[in-house]
Amino acid sequence: MYKKLLYNHMLLLERASELLEENRLREAEFMFKQVLKQNPKNGKALFGLGRICMRLEQYDNAIYYLKRACEHLPKMLDPLYALADAFIAVGSPVDAKTVLEYTLSVARHNAQAHYHLGQFYLDYGFIDNARNVFEAGLSCPHSAITVFMLHELIKLTEGEKLNDYLTLLDSLAADIDNPRVQIVVHYAKAKAYEKLSDVDTAFSHYQQANSAQHELCDFHTSAMQPFFEYLKQSFNQDFFNKPADKVKATFTPVFIVGLPRTGSTLLEQMLIQHSQVGSMGESTVISDDIVPYLSMRNEAPFPDCVKTLSTSMLDHCRNLYVDEIKRHRVAEEAVINKLPANFQNIGLIYKMFPDARFIHITREFMPNAWSVYSNHFAEDEPYFCSLQEYQLYSDMTDDVMTHFKAMLPRNIHTLSYEKLLEEPEREIRKALNFMYQKYEPECMEFHKSHKVVTTLSKAQVRKPLNAAPLINWKKFETQINKELASAHSGVNSPV
Repeated sequence: MYKKLLYNHMLLLERASELLEENRLREAEFMFKQVLKQNPKNGKALFGLGRICMRLEQYDNAIYYLKRACEHLPKMLDPLYALADAFIAVGSPVDAKTVLEYTLSVARHNAQAHYHLGQFYLDYGFIDNARNVFEAGLSCPHSAITVFMLHELIKLTEGEKLNDYLTLLDSLAADIDNPRVQIVVHYAKAKAYEKLSDVDTAFSHYQQANSAQHELCDFHTSAMQPFFEYLKQSFNQDFFNKPADKVKATFTPVFIVGLPRTGSTLLEQMLIQHSQVGSMGESTVISDDIVPYLSMRNEAPFPDCVKTLSTSMLDHCRNLYVDEIKRHRVAEEAVINKLPANFQNIGLIYKMFPDARFIHITREFMPNAWSVYSNHFAEDEPYFCSLQEYQLYSDMTDDVMTHFKAMLPRNIHTLSYEKLLEEPEREIRKALNFMYQKYEPECMEFHKSHKVVTTLSKAQVRKPLNAAPLINWKKFETQINKELASAHSGVNSPV
């Protein structure tokens, strides 16, 4: 009888796990709970319910289930990682740190345990702690995760130590056949050779990394051109001339928009040192929740779904946005959303919040393009891994922003990254004034903060301002120009 019950539990757990992978959450939840009815201490069922609650953003419930899962699955690390994520989601990084440090204490020889804790330290600005944990992780049995730790270490390291990391990368590259890991190997080697002043070898590895990632993309940037043209046609003067709802939000919605790697993280970190400014980070609530809702209601894709907006629809959209602010536990008067791609949503955002503030941060093309090309973006977007395609994306973005600035001159403030580095206090004063806030000197102390940063700039923003970002690209100027020129001559240009 016991064996039969155990077998049934195994079947239920197996099927529930399959449903969870298929995102059929309610059915998976039912099956996991069936197992718990017979055995309230079944760790796998508790872990499954915790994962479901995480996906449903029911974080308090997730913490309850994941704590119990950790008790009953003492040899499994995944429930501990999930519990740390849940604590971060409810704004309790201290508890997350405790969990991750405990995980490492019981899994000293596990590279993943080092990587998770090291990333936590990086996100919260404890750079020396991160470096030490990653370095200790290199003594664990090597795997793909070792490559990712080396990539982070190289970004945090100067001097002869880089040669040791290169030797280890060579050894790992020979043993790992995963193409995505090989891409990270090339980015890591490129950064190491760049720091060792071997510009030609560095550029060769940047080329190999970007070329390999470009092969994984399933579209070309030129395919986006009709969408951007239609965006401008849809959000025209007639659209903005239609009377907007007379709504006054209880907060000031602020959107930092533009291109990637233009300094949006730096700007955000400087602004949120202000006592009345908070941030949702790079929230995708508009594209993931609000646009799908409008598409369903109006039975049309974006941007057509925005052409007919009733007051009830807009109220629902506002509620979705406010719910996201609450989820991020932002209570300040001005609330930043720093997702750069929100430039596409300016028309919709304006209809939701007529008083919205848009800060368009700009950067000169060459250093901006190089910053994109020399950093590893996990997404398979062609403009992240091709200088030619990024030039096209940059031109299209600038064109759309020029259009919106003509439509909404009072709602959009343009801020130059170069000027932010050269005259930081002056530019922050102007930005805060645009957000209806008075300047506070704490904004200049951003690099001392331990507020979370999860973007590629997480280590860079922990340093005082310097001129390096303005000139780093120049050592690659010849190679960059050659790469861009090849597009115009038809050599190696995207099909």
